[in-house]
Amino acid sequence: MMERTTDTMLRGERTREATDRKLMQTTLQIAVDRGISGVTIEEVARRSGVAKTTIYRRYHNADELLREISAMYLVNPDAGPVPSPTREHFTQLLQRLVDWVRNNNIDVKRVGIVLSSEAEFFQHIVNQVITPWLSRVAAFLKQGVTQGVFRESVDEKLLLSTIIGSLVAYEAIEGKAMDDDTAWAARMSDLLWPALLK
Repeated sequence: MMERTTDTMLRGERTREATDRKLMQTTLQIAVDRGISGVTIEEVARRSGVAKTTIYRRYHNADELLREISAMYLVNPDAGPVPSPTREHFTQLLQRLVDWVRNNNIDVKRVGIVLSSEAEFFQHIVNQVITPWLSRVAAFLKQGVTQGVFRESVDEKLLLSTIIGSLVAYEAIEGKAMDDDTAWAARMSDLLWPALLK
């Protein structure tokens, strides 16, 4: 009996997390497409397929929905130890970014709009998304400098901007999702790796 209760609770948590993720993605999509003022409970319900009553149980109005959604953390996998500064590990770092984008169902075409927005709603989300990746890139570069592999003058912000910019440009130019191309990480590594070396 206790096992069934635990299973039911876990299933309920997973359902709630899936619904929260759907609401977050839909809210972001509407905010990017129509602006913050375009986010209404009715529009979120219509686009997400989540019942208005379910949304209203969680959020009293669109402002509260926006506040809570901007506070939600996108799934950032545990970084683990900093890998040694090898080309293979750099390629893996790039692939993890692509996997993270895919796993969070991030529409890369909208990333540019979000990154360039000055709205507080978007800035909070940018900080949640960019800061962990910037920390990973910085730790990788620092280790490479310490081990004498990388130049000291490599700018981690510029490097991450180049990587993210490439993700955005790739989808815009190629007209297909990044996860359709398994070779992107290796090609980006080929392009960027020489610029990191001492």
